[in-house]
Amino acid sequence: MYINTDSKPSIQLKQKPFQFRFNSVSICSMAIEENSELQVVDVFDLLPNALVFEIFNRVGDARSLSACAVLCKRFGDLVSQTHNVSLEITRRNTPMPEVSNPSRSRGYIGRFILKPIYAFVNRMVSRKSKTCSSCSDDEEEEEEKVFRLPNDLLKNFKEIRCLSVKLPGHDGNVPAESGSGALLKWKAEFGTDLESCVILGATGFQKSETKVKNDGENEMIEIPSVSVSTNLTSKQLKKRVVWTISCLIASSARHHMLKQIISLNRRIREVKISDGSKQGTIEMTEEQVAEVRKEMNMNMNSTSAAADTAAEMDRTRIPAVTIKMWYVPVLELPESGSVMKGATLAVIRPTGRAGDKDCDVSLAVGAFGEKFTAEAVRKLMDAKKSYTLEMNSF
Repeated sequence: MYINTDSKPSIQLKQKPFQFRFNSVSICSMAIEENSELQVVDVFDLLPNALVFEIFNRVGDARSLSACAVLCKRFGDLVSQTHNVSLEITRRNTPMPEVSNPSRSRGYIGRFILKPIYAFVNRMVSRKSKTCSSCSDDEEEEEEKVFRLPNDLLKNFKEIRCLSVKLPGHDGNVPAESGSGALLKWKAEFGTDLESCVILGATGFQKSETKVKNDGENEMIEIPSVSVSTNLTSKQLKKRVVWTISCLIASSARHHMLKQIISLNRRIREVKISDGSKQGTIEMTEEQVAEVRKEMNMNMNSTSAAADTAAEMDRTRIPAVTIKMWYVPVLELPESGSVMKGATLAVIRPTGRAGDKDCDVSLAVGAFGEKFTAEAVRKLMDAKKSYTLEMNSF
């Protein structure tokens, strides 16, 4: 009882000073809030322009930078001077015009659809060869959607030095005849014309499978080595010719787009166009961009029929080329844990500028920047047999 009676006054004595301190803190905090409202400071105003400019250069994404540009005049001025810009082009939901419209092929979409391939290839191969991964009906439907023009999205950037453009990709890999995922990758380099193109394709690409013995140990499925590669049949060769033509037309269409971007952005030094599915890439170095710009200046002062024809085309004309091709029916990649069926490598250069094997190996191994592609290229080039094809300009 003594403890209970003593505890009551002790609690009552501590309540008053506690309440007084709480009220004083509340009053002080309200005064601070009133003063802070009168002196609002934007922390970005304290950052020097050089630091903000470096941040924008590291951001790179054109859409994000465009959003920053509308926040204030200072940001708008700095964004317009950004050197490194990356742009991902999206599809519009607007339907395409009717096929009968003659102006359809003049638009930018004509550079991405594969219909020009059919008109060219039908004179060389049968209709059945269109079952290859790069010429399927599904891909044609995907490519026939409208893209946003990169020039419209880049108009606010006046000082671009390095530009990277990503085109819309496809929804997954196109099924191969065997039912497993097909593979088709290419990389091209251009100056004023095609300088080189590397193509890596397979009718099937999958992870290595294992089977279990009765004693429980794992054993890899026996797969033919590179040394026992078989010859390409006529049908298989036709399919790979279609692959080659498809990739060359796609690369020349992107090069045509690059030339238009370069003409409107005079400060560009390096440029790259890839796609969301990581299938094809075209790159141009500072020297190659300067070469293209020099040619453009010459064409502006020229009234020749050749210059007029080049201006009307939806793509850059492909010169006569020499194609070196390697083929292995089933290629095991132990380092990557994968298997390629119908593995094919093609190294393409303009006729008369073909390099030796060491140059081809160096070009092809570093083309795609992935572990499994480098391994596949090395193994394919170790094959005892290769094919050499020549193709006229188109």
